Amino acid sequence: MTLRTLTLTTVLAFGSLLAGCANDADSICEKRHSCYDGNLDTGKCTDDIDAWVGDQDERKARVEACARCIDDRSCTEVFESCIDDCFDIP
Repeated sequence: MTLRTLTLTTVLAFGSLLAGCANDADSICEKRHSCYDGNLDTGKCTDDIDAWVGDQDERKARVEACARCIDDRSCTEVFESCIDDCFDIP
């Protein structure tokens, strides 16, 4: 393996790791964008959720529960399984 190939592989792996570290609000907004509203401004959505959470632990826990629920689920599965966890999050 050449040094160039090794460097490229390392950069891609590191990038994938960072992409997996998105916050819970990002995950929720990306899922909303892909499943329900292709016109959703995911940046504004994330900002709105982060502002709503503020420093309230209960809201933070609700957002974490929603993000866990939607992780690795199809849009149909999210709709069927995650309403309780995600309801009322802006």
